Amino acid sequence: MSAQKKVQSFMFGMDNNLAVYLIGLGFVFMFWLVTYARLIRTTKERNLLAFELKQSKQANGELKKLALYDGLTGLPNRLLLTDRLKQAISKAQREQGCFVVLFLDLDCFKMINDNFGHAAGDLLLRQIALRLSKKLRQHDTIARMGGDEFVVVAECITHQDILAICDKVTDAFASPFFIAGKSLSITTSIGQARYPEDGQSLEDLLSKADHGMYRLKNEKRLDSNYLAR
Repeated sequence: MSAQKKVQSFMFGMDNNLAVYLIGLGFVFMFWLVTYARLIRTTKERNLLAFELKQSKQANGELKKLALYDGLTGLPNRLLLTDRLKQAISKAQREQGCFVVLFLDLDCFKMINDNFGHAAGDLLLRQIALRLSKKLRQHDTIARMGGDEFVVVAECITHQDILAICDKVTDAFASPFFIAGKSLSITTSIGQARYPEDGQSLEDLLSKADHGMYRLKNEKRLDSNYLAR
């Protein structure tokens, strides 16, 4: 074979090898592109799923808050209070302990709404909720039953413990409330029931405390009528 043919054969072989190499490199590049695209798509799908899960948890949290907490004051509502009372009863039964239920109703709250408007009444309720939360212990339950009625559930051991809790509640009303540019002195009527002496079911405890509150409120009305004569 002549030198020229040898060179042509060598160059043809190089061309073939280069073509095979380039084709192989192209396949590798295409495989990489496909894999990368799948990875990007999977990452986006995972991020989207994580975002949707986060949004779902937030939505569930908001729904739970709406279901269990009072929208005005942020305190537990009647539904959550029922659950807390059941838990308190179960714990007291296990540990042979006791707790007290206080039923609060503001005196002359209707006059606040009538004289200053419902917005002022709502502001007063929020301020009362805040004061009670600051005065009582963190593990005590403070709930709003609706309107101007509040319920406190607190663990106690002796009668002195109950007096101390009542003093804290009363102290929350000791200083005036500033509503609609006015300084208002607000009082409350408090009824109480102690587990297990005054009842062993949540219905009995709430009823006992409720009746005690109304009895005190009626006594105040009678005193007011007598003094007005």
